[in-house]
Amino acid sequence: MTFISPTPTVLVCLIFFQACLQSAANPWSQIHPVPVPAKLSTPLNAPALQREILSNFTASIVEIFSNFDFDGLGNDTKCTEKLTDLVGGLISGSPSAEGIAFLDALGKPGPGITLGNFMWLGNYEMCGKGALAAAGNNYQNCVLTGTLYLGYYPLNLTWTGCSPPECRDNQDFQDVFKQIAALINKSGMIHTDPASWVARCDVEQEFDAGAYAAVTIISIFGFLVVVGTVWYLLEPVIVSFLERNRDDTSVLVDAEEEGTEEQDTAPAKSRKYKATNQPESFPVRFLKCFSLQKTMDTLFSMETKPGQILCLNGIRVLSINWVVLGHTYLFSLSNTGGFSYLGELTKRRNFLLVLNGLPSVDSFFALSGFLVTYLLLKQLAKRGGLSPLRWMAFYLHRYLRLTIPYLAAMLVEGWLYRLVMTGPRAQIVSSGPQNSHDSCEKFWWTNVLYINNFVPWKAAEACLGQGWYLANDMQFFFIAPIFISLLFWRPLVGLVGSLGGIVCSAVTAAVITAHYKLGPASISDSNPDDFWLLYNKPWIRITPYLMGILGGWFYWKWGEEIKKGVKTLPEWLKVISATPIWLVTAAVQYAVVFGLYDDIQDQMQHQKAAKEADSVSYQSLARIGWSLSLTIQVLLCQCGLGGFINSLLSWNGWLVLSRLTYSVFLLHLGLLTVFGAQMRHVLFLNPDFEFAVLYLGLLAMSYLAAAVLYLTVEQPVANLEGITYRKSV
Repeated sequence: MTFISPTPTVLVCLIFFQACLQSAANPWSQIHPVPVPAKLSTPLNAPALQREILSNFTASIVEIFSNFDFDGLGNDTKCTEKLTDLVGGLISGSPSAEGIAFLDALGKPGPGITLGNFMWLGNYEMCGKGALAAAGNNYQNCVLTGTLYLGYYPLNLTWTGCSPPECRDNQDFQDVFKQIAALINKSGMIHTDPASWVARCDVEQEFDAGAYAAVTIISIFGFLVVVGTVWYLLEPVIVSFLERNRDDTSVLVDAEEEGTEEQDTAPAKSRKYKATNQPESFPVRFLKCFSLQKTMDTLFSMETKPGQILCLNGIRVLSINWVVLGHTYLFSLSNTGGFSYLGELTKRRNFLLVLNGLPSVDSFFALSGFLVTYLLLKQLAKRGGLSPLRWMAFYLHRYLRLTIPYLAAMLVEGWLYRLVMTGPRAQIVSSGPQNSHDSCEKFWWTNVLYINNFVPWKAAEACLGQGWYLANDMQFFFIAPIFISLLFWRPLVGLVGSLGGIVCSAVTAAVITAHYKLGPASISDSNPDDFWLLYNKPWIRITPYLMGILGGWFYWKWGEEIKKGVKTLPEWLKVISATPIWLVTAAVQYAVVFGLYDDIQDQMQHQKAAKEADSVSYQSLARIGWSLSLTIQVLLCQCGLGGFINSLLSWNGWLVLSRLTYSVFLLHLGLLTVFGAQMRHVLFLNPDFEFAVLYLGLLAMSYLAAAVLYLTVEQPVANLEGITYRKSV
C-alpha cells in the first residue's frame, strides 16, 4: 500500500504529543511563554512581524523536536531535504515565506482534545495559493487518518495539511507514523495501532466508464424533459396552426364519422379535423410523460380520491424526517470536535430518538404491508382472482416504479459525486475504504436484483447503504401475495400463517441476540459484525410487514362496517371509547423508543453491558409492539376514531411532501456525504441550535433534491407506465 505524505501533519503531531508527555507533573513545563509585543507598530501580516512571533513560538519546541529521529524519514533525499529546509527554517527563527505558509496551512490541535477533538483541519485553499504556489511549487492537500483509543471510545483522527511535491509518493513516512504511534502509546491513557494510519493526497478523479454512463443517462432524461415540456407548451399553437392552414378537402370529415361528405357551407363549429379528432400518437404521449407541466401538476395536486387512506401521508413524512434526523446526528457525531459530548447527549432521554431510531424504518415496512394488502384484496374481490398476466403486471409495476429512480440515485452517488467534491476530507470519501464509487462498481448488480441485504453482508459496504431497506421491502413484496391470497381464500390459514411468521421472526431475533450476545440497540453492541444478523436481514425485518398485512386485511374485511357503526355514535362516546386505545398504543411506542434509557446509561456511562434478558426481550418484542400499535392507530384514523390526530395526519399539506419521501430516502445520505467531504471546520454540537440549523438545512436540501428526482425521473416513469400497458392493480 502506498502511503502519501502529509508532511506537516507528521511533524506537528510528534511535537504535540512529545510536549504532552514531557513531564508528568507539569506537561507544559518545557514550553516557554510566548512574548506578546506591547505595540503592534507593524501590520500584522508583515513578514518581519510574522517571523518574530513565529520565532518566539518555535524556539520553545526546539528541545522537544531535537529528540526526534529525523533520519527515520527514509531514503528519499529530495523529500528529506525539503522537510529539513522547511522545518529547519522554522526552528532557526529564519523561516521563508514558503515555510510560514506551509505551517499556516497545517491543521493544528484545537480545543477540546480531552473531549475527543481529534479532527484538525487545515486551510484547504492555501495549498494552491500564495507562497505555496509560487516559484513552481505544486503543493496539494493531504489528509492523515487513523484511530486513537481513549479509554473505551475509539477516536478517529483526521488531520489535513499541504504536502510539498517532493514528498508526494514517499512510502517511508509509515516509519514516521510508527514513531508517533510509539509516543502515543507511552501515555497509557491513549493508544493506537500504527497500521490504522493512512495518508491520502488529492488526486484527480478519473472520469471512468461508469461516470460516462451516468452522464449519458442523465442527459437523456434531461433532454426528454426539455423536449416534452416544450412540446406541451407549443402543442396548442401547433394544432391551431394546422387547423387554419390544412387543405379542407383533405382534413374535413363527417362529424359523426359515418362516411357522408361534409358541405363547404357547414358552420365551422361542426367541423372536426383529423389533427384534433384522432388520438394522440405514441411519440407525442411519450414526450408528454416527461413534461414538467404534467409532472408538476401531479406533484402539487391537492386532489384526493374516495377511499384513500390519507393519514398515511402524515405518517410517511414524519417517519422520513425522523430517518433524516437520525442520520444527520450520527453523521455529525463522526465529524464533531467533541466526541465525548455523546456521553452528555445520552444522559438526555429525548436523545434516544436518535440512538434508537430504528422504529422509523419499521413504520415504512408496516405501511407498505398495509397498503399492498388492502389494494390487492380489493382487486381480488373485484375480479375473483388475477390471471397470470395480471400477476406479472403486479410485480413489474412495482419493480419499475422503484428501480429506475433507485438506479438514478446510484449513478449520481456512486459515480458523479466524487468528481465534484473538493475539500480537506474529500479524499477520504472518494478513495477511502467503503467509498461509494468502489462499492457501486463492485455491488451495483445486487441492488438491481434487490439482494443487497445479503451481498455484501454489511449494509455499510453496499452501494447506497440505505438500499438494504429497499431490498427487504422488495423481497417482502414478492412473497406478500402468498399471505394475502390465503387471507382472501382461506382466512384462517392466512391468519395462522401470518401470525406464525411473526412468532418465528421474534424467536429468531431472540436466538441470535442470545447466541451472539448482542445488545438491545446498535449503540450497545461491542461486536458490530454480528449486529448485521439483526439490522438488515429479512428474517428480522419481516415482522412489521406481516403486521401491516394483517392490518390491511382487517381494514378490507371489516373497515366499512366499523365506519358505519362509528358514525352512529355520539362524539362523547367516540372519545371515551378511542382514548384508552390511543393511550395504550402511544405508551407501547414510547416504551419501544425510550425504554432502553437505563441500559444505554449503563453502557455509555459505566461501560456495563445490558442484561441478556433485556436484550433478548427487546429484540424479540420491540418490532411487534411498534408495528402493532401503529397499525391500530391507522385503523382508528380510518374508522372515524382518530379525532384531532387523524385531522393532523390527514392534512392536505402533507400530500406534496409525502410524494417526495421515496426520493428523500434515496438522496439524503449522499448529500450528507458531500457535506462532510467539503466541510472546512469542525462541528461542535453544543448548544443544540447549531445542530438544528444543520438538520433543517439538510432536510430542506433533501426535499429540493427529491423534487428534482421526482419531476425528472420518478413521475415520468409512472406516467410512461400508464401509457405502455394497462395497470392491473
